[in-house]
Amino acid sequence: MIKKLLILICAGMISLTGCEASGLVHDKHYLRAVAISGGTETQLTLEFFTGDEKVTVTGKDISTAIKNAEILTGKDIFTGYTELAVLGNCDYRETLELLLNDWKVSPSCVITHSSEGGTILSERGTEILAGSVKRAQKQGKTPDCDIITVLGDLLDEKSTVEIAELDVSGRVGRYVVPVFTEKTK
Repeated sequence: MIKKLLILICAGMISLTGCEASGLVHDKHYLRAVAISGGTETQLTLEFFTGDEKVTVTGKDISTAIKNAEILTGKDIFTGYTELAVLGNCDYRETLELLLNDWKVSPSCVITHSSEGGTILSERGTEILAGSVKRAQKQGKTPDCDIITVLGDLLDEKSTVEIAELDVSGRVGRYVVPVFTEKTK
């Protein structure tokens, strides 16, 4: 009788752990690229490694928008392997600090600018955009613009900080990031 009771208790405990807490790869979306733009609301366009359709969401800030994306997709979003961030109208320093410290994106994540980031990401995709930026860097047409370099330059309050700029036609150029110091705020 005691043996049967112990077996039932063990079986019950095993069934309570279930698959929900398993942390399986297919239980998450792994973010490959993001386009971020501000304004009255923050808009994110997200592309995942799975090749699923791109998702565009809004929220009062980046954290709210990513939570809205998790609700929309029905999965947690893992940001640690993000390869590309296309920034539009936003505070670059604040946004990059959030991406590095909260999202924990890869130190090699490429930072670019575009006023049409969501459209470009949806039409062209990460593979082409990141490849174009890397080729432009090798040819000396754009500076190194990984997140560590760009954020370091912004924190050092350099007079100019340049990153790659993407346009709708697929061209890669240079963009001067607005640098805000305590004097200019």
